Amino acid sequence: MVHLAGNTSASDAEPVLVKEGFSYLAFLFSGFWALWHRMWLVAATIFSIWIILGVIFELFHVSQVFQITVTLAASIIIGFSANDWRSASLSRRGYNFSGLVAGTRSDAALRRWYDLHGFLGT
Repeated sequence: MVHLAGNTSASDAEPVLVKEGFSYLAFLFSGFWALWHRMWLVAATIFSIWIILGVIFELFHVSQVFQITVTLAASIIIGFSANDWRSASLSRRGYNFSGLVAGTRSDAALRRWYDLHGFLGT
């Protein structure tokens, strides 16, 4: 997904690319991934969830198998939702959805987006 700042045209904008699908970095680093992308509320929510789960596990003496299962399930949900949260965060910050491009890597997708919009970048 390509997002552009709301006050710029396609020719002079610096696009922000957001991958569709599962985010492995958000799965592995959840709250830190959100901080990296300046999603403060999402990061605070994720860290709060981890703390609450830890307290619940400790208070109720939950088995390690159950703890691992719940933690893994929460991480999978975060991994599947992360890029949608990032896209929504960009929209709230004034970025507009510009379209979809395909590429094997982000630089290939960015190059394709520039080609489709008639921009001859370096």
